[in-house]
Amino acid sequence: MKIAVIIGIVALLLIPLNNFVKESWAYNNNRGILAFQEDPTPLDIINLGTSHAMFGYAFKPLGLSHLDLALPSQTIEYDLKMLKQFDEHLRPGGVVIVSLSQITFSNAEIGRKENYFQVLDREDIEPVSTFDYYTYTSIPALNSGSVYTALSREIRDFRWESHKPWVNNGKNYSERKYEMVEAQYKQAVENRDIEHNMKRLQEIVEYSEAQGFRVVLAMEPVHASYHAYFDEAVMDRLVYQHLQSLELDVPFLNYMRDERFVNQRDYFHNPDHLNGKGRALLSSLVYGDLKRLGYL
Repeated sequence: MKIAVIIGIVALLLIPLNNFVKESWAYNNNRGILAFQEDPTPLDIINLGTSHAMFGYAFKPLGLSHLDLALPSQTIEYDLKMLKQFDEHLRPGGVVIVSLSQITFSNAEIGRKENYFQVLDREDIEPVSTFDYYTYTSIPALNSGSVYTALSREIRDFRWESHKPWVNNGKNYSERKYEMVEAQYKQAVENRDIEHNMKRLQEIVEYSEAQGFRVVLAMEPVHASYHAYFDEAVMDRLVYQHLQSLELDVPFLNYMRDERFVNQRDYFHNPDHLNGKGRALLSSLVYGDLKRLGYL
C-alpha cells in the first residue's frame, strides 16, 4: 500500500514537471525541422550553423522555400549530418549557407544530443542510452539534463543584474562569452579538434558541390560590445586563419562587423544574437548578395 502511495505521489509530481519540460523552448527548439518532416516541400535554400544562424535567417517572407537546420551549439560535424539528412529536398542548384562563428573550429561536443533524437537517424547520433532515447519523446522529465535546460532558460529573467545581457551596454555578457570561447579554444588546440573541424567544413563544401548545390559561407552580425572582445585579431586566431588555410573556393558573406548592425541595439536579442527585426534585415541583405552572385 505504501509503495502504491509513493508511486502515486511521484506520478502526480512528474506530470506537471513533464508538461513544463515539453512546453519549454529548449525542448521545442527543433520544432521547425519537425514540422518540415511532417510536410516536406522542395527547398530553395538551407542554412546550417549554431544559434547565431538559428536566429539569423528567415527567407520565406522573401518568397524562398527555406529550411533552418541550425540548432544551439551545433558542431560542424552535425552540420554535415543535418545536411545529408535533408538535402534530398533541396532543389538542383539550391543554396547551402554554412554559418561560421567564433566557435566553428573549436566546438567539438554536442551539448544536447536530445535535440537530434527526432531529427536524425539514431545511428548518426553520438552514443546515447536506450532509456534516454525512448523516454525523451514521452517522459523527458526523467532526463535530468532536459529538466535543467528547461529551468535555466525559464528563470533567466530572474538572473542577478550583472548577468543580464544588456547590463553595461552588453559588455558584461560579451566578456563572459569571450572567456568561455577562449577556454574552449584552448582545449580544442590541445585535443586537435580544430583540425577535425576543418576537415568537416571542407567535406561539407565538397559534398554540397558534388550534389550540385551552391555553397556560401556566412557570418552573422554582432553588436559593438561583442566586437570589443572579438576584435579582428581574436577572430583571425579563432576562425579566419583556419578558414584561409583551407583555401575554399566559395563566397564568404561576412556581416560580423556590418555597419548597418554594429551600433543598432534594437536589432539584437543580446550582443551576439539577432532579434526578429535584425533577422529580417540580415535575410534581405543575404538575399540581395545571393542574387548578385547569381545563386538565386
